[in-house]
Amino acid sequence: MTTTARPAPQELLGDPCYAQLKAHIIASTGHAYYTGKDEDLARRVSRRLTETGAGDCRMYLDLLQEPGRGPSEWNALVPEITIGESFFFRHQEHFDALRTVVLPELIARNNASRQLRIWCAGCADGSEPYSLSILLRRDLGHLLVGWDARILATDINSRALAVAAEGRFEDWAFRSLPGEIRQSCFQKGGKSWVIAPAYKQGVSFRQHNLAQDSFPPTLDRAPLDLIICRNVMIYFAPELIRATVRQFHECLAPGGWLLVGPSEPNMTCFTAFETVNLPGATLYRKPGRRLEEGIDMARAWIPAVPLPLRPSLPVLPGTRPLLRDNAARDAPLRDEAADTMLAELRAHAGAQDWDNAARCCRQLGQCDSLNPAVYLYQALIWEHSGQSLEAEKSLRKALYLDRNCAPAHFRLGVLLLARGDRAQASRCFANTVAALSGHAGNEPLPDLGGITVADLLRSARSHWEATKPL
Repeated sequence: MTTTARPAPQELLGDPCYAQLKAHIIASTGHAYYTGKDEDLARRVSRRLTETGAGDCRMYLDLLQEPGRGPSEWNALVPEITIGESFFFRHQEHFDALRTVVLPELIARNNASRQLRIWCAGCADGSEPYSLSILLRRDLGHLLVGWDARILATDINSRALAVAAEGRFEDWAFRSLPGEIRQSCFQKGGKSWVIAPAYKQGVSFRQHNLAQDSFPPTLDRAPLDLIICRNVMIYFAPELIRATVRQFHECLAPGGWLLVGPSEPNMTCFTAFETVNLPGATLYRKPGRRLEEGIDMARAWIPAVPLPLRPSLPVLPGTRPLLRDNAARDAPLRDEAADTMLAELRAHAGAQDWDNAARCCRQLGQCDSLNPAVYLYQALIWEHSGQSLEAEKSLRKALYLDRNCAPAHFRLGVLLLARGDRAQASRCFANTVAALSGHAGNEPLPDLGGITVADLLRSARSHWEATKPL
């Protein structure tokens, strides 16, 4: 197509049809952000007038409304006027809240159906839904074996959706992500990184306009468990915000969750929801069966650390298991043999091979009933099978043998908090902080996939603050 010289923004502002074109764009996209930003909008629109050869605003408005070429021109215009800034695990406090409260509760609530339905609205280049997929499969995957867990990601920008579907990202998208996560969850492809196929599984992308299209954007119209719409409604007018939030509420199943951006306007938009304040994050839950009415979210090792790390059971630095051979219990094993036996248990637990992990725990328990590490792993196995009371007993045995075992204090606190015993849980988190006080902050906890003492200490303090009596 032959292009014309780009009209200056001031020329568009003087065009008699500019106000009509602007009103049409805002009504069609919901981007009331441009109501008082005429020069910015005119500059962006002028690029499309140049590309299409439209001589003025009237010609361009007619093009947008034309049945044949209009839809494709909208798809070309939207990337010019939308702001799609995103990166992996943006606002880490939100992902901590999803990991420690929201997703465990939903998994427990949906245990009968073994289905999970999540909508990421306004997903931009896909870093948000892929972050969620990494969290689900890396941190909580052992709870989702055999589940049908789906993440639907939508955006008005078809160009961004094409990038998202490809799953290719530049280094800038990983600016808050540890290198270890990038290495394990992505594959190097030239100067960029491509997300591994395992984390694309269950994630689908679809074009959807929150200002105009019907809710929810799914074929089966099934109720949703979680809707994430962050930093999108900040560009909407108040009436559209209220309408969008109302439709989100209608789409959610009872007890479903809504997560919006930290700068989203509150006003009176969320009055139909229960407000849930968590460390560094505010979430909204559609009224339904509450945690204290039977939802057991204590079924996984899910420390609220500020990094998306694979869950496994902790052993404090310096712990040396004293194991004895089954055939000759009075003869001490060499340190190398003891390390080998414990390594086998750790390997089975890390691979979620619970049958073999249980077998190793039984063998090690027969060898040495005074080894606290055995009871820590036994607690993880009990939790996986949904027997939180047995897990609590194992943790208390570990603490009886080592009263300074900070991970056992922390895990016991999570179990008690899930049961509704905030006072006892608060004491456990305080004990965790005390037990870690003598360790260097950068000291790694070997069985936590690289989590340091500082990471666990930060999590414990956050939980302690959240559970202290008012």
